[in-house]
Amino acid sequence: MFMKRGIDIQSIKRVSGILLMIFGVALLINGYLKDMVYLINLGVGLVVVGWILLIFTFERYIEYSIVSHVLDDYIELVKRLIKGLNIKTGAVIIPPGENLKHGCIFLPFHENFKVNLSIMDDYTLFVNSDNRDEMGILLPPLGRGLRRLLKKYRGEYSTSLEDRDINHLLEDLEYLLSLLAIGGDVKVEMRGDEIIITYKIGDNSLCKRLQEEDLCRRYPCPVCGALVLTVAEFLNKVLKIEEIKEENRKVLIKLRIIRDVLE
Repeated sequence: MFMKRGIDIQSIKRVSGILLMIFGVALLINGYLKDMVYLINLGVGLVVVGWILLIFTFERYIEYSIVSHVLDDYIELVKRLIKGLNIKTGAVIIPPGENLKHGCIFLPFHENFKVNLSIMDDYTLFVNSDNRDEMGILLPPLGRGLRRLLKKYRGEYSTSLEDRDINHLLEDLEYLLSLLAIGGDVKVEMRGDEIIITYKIGDNSLCKRLQEEDLCRRYPCPVCGALVLTVAEFLNKVLKIEEIKEENRKVLIKLRIIRDVLE
């Protein structure tokens, strides 16, 4: 009797997580159609909260393939948005700052773009400017909720930039993947302004779907999104995604530091 009730409670939590994600996708679509940034942000938040709820109702993690299916509608929305706006360049990852408290993804409209942080804030969707090279769209990264989860368990980066140890970053990235039980073996290599991240992933079904749609480098999944946002915050630098690809369950992420940022 008691075991059955326990299973029912777990089932209710799982259904609640799925419903939150579905409702989040609905808000995203509604916010996009009505150009209402707060609905888009709320939608992304609900998607991430629903995913996290599912993770912890499965005793620590959920099979990543299930998440892949639940995210299908959201992936379709983002794909249409990117294709409709003819966005071809890789995403720009902006770390948390004064105007963008939780960080964001900037998708420039033009390949020869410039990043002007002074015309961006948490309520901006379309970045308008007299300079066409500064125009684009701002979206909350899917990995933002996971980044908050990592901060909850691992804390903030309290030391100065000069004193930060790359090993601390590696530990954070490894902890994030192990917390979700979806991968591991993270490596980070820095070559001047180029940053290369590699890790192994257990279920690559979502990777294959995003690669087919050429979305990885323009709007990465929650896992890669959380990793690149963590790196951007650790370095306190604006980063451009040059490449994200998966082969034989090994994910490669290439980032480039953008130095010429207007503030």
